Amino acid sequence: MAKSVLVIGGGPAGLAAARALGKLGVSTILVEKDGQLGGNPIKNHYHTLIPRKLKPSQVIGPYIKEVEQNPNVKVLLNTEITACEGEPGEYRVTLSNGEKHEVGAIVVATGFEHFDPRRKGELGYGLYPDVITNLELERMFSQEGKLYRPSNGQLPKRVAFVFCVGSRDRQLGVTNVHCCRYGCALSGLQASEIREHYPDVDVFCYYMDVRTYGTWEYPFYWAPQEQYGVRYVRGRIAEITYSPADGRLRVKHEDTIVQRPSEVPMDLVVLVLGMEPSPGTKKVAKILGLAQDPDSQFLIPSEESGSNIISNKPGIFIAGACKGPIDIESSLSEGEAAAAEAAAFLGAKVAV
Repeated sequence: MAKSVLVIGGGPAGLAAARALGKLGVSTILVEKDGQLGGNPIKNHYHTLIPRKLKPSQVIGPYIKEVEQNPNVKVLLNTEITACEGEPGEYRVTLSNGEKHEVGAIVVATGFEHFDPRRKGELGYGLYPDVITNLELERMFSQEGKLYRPSNGQLPKRVAFVFCVGSRDRQLGVTNVHCCRYGCALSGLQASEIREHYPDVDVFCYYMDVRTYGTWEYPFYWAPQEQYGVRYVRGRIAEITYSPADGRLRVKHEDTIVQRPSEVPMDLVVLVLGMEPSPGTKKVAKILGLAQDPDSQFLIPSEESGSNIISNKPGIFIAGACKGPIDIESSLSEGEAAAAEAAAFLGAKVAV
């Protein structure tokens, strides 16, 4: 049996897996299709991470540093897996850089991609510059350190968050009916940050229902309202338009509490995007023969195992957002769990 492990994906789960394997003394190859490690939080310049309200550099930075400095881990950027042959314990993989390796186990941590809001044309993304995504708002905070309307550079007087764009949406078919899990909490955090730094800006959150599960309930739902004055409106958005008369957006919606239609002027609208399987996840599933959910197309674990880390293929383990929406801290934990499973599968002897 080969004694090395291939980790596919350099986001939070993949980094955690490679870090743990390296610390255990297991020879590890980490391949990442992009030119940098860190996944979406680094690539998309996230500003503050839930639930601990830390910067990506504080959470993910130490993992990147340890992986890059560990002699047991070989990092290959701008690299993907293109083929896999052989049996469990002796997988022969071919990489896009031309390298071939024999590995005893594989950890798949190919992550997710954010929903493309252009698929919801009625929301005006790409048509009106003041309709932005939560990712673009994160970049405003992290890279420019200020809030503004892209159309004129001025501070908005009214900001609206629209929840569940590309998730829990039966109009998009069964592929997008799942909850993104992070959106309600992140919106509560972003809305609070706006009110904290710009107390004269009114902030509204439009939701179907709020899912700030577990210990996220108070800091990301009640605190935004009670401490920062964020207004929550239960309603379904029908359309976002633009009024040339005053240069403002119009959010048309049905208020499902008072059961009547409403149209509210806004200066900036933030679309909170759902999560979908990344192209890499779909590609790797075909190459490795991994089971996928027939609806969402996320990877699913083996039906014969009680673990959600063990795939349907022996010696191949799955971790993080390639299996569905998940927060970053849980992705890190799953990466470490996958590393432990891979090391156990190899029968690695760990020096203590």
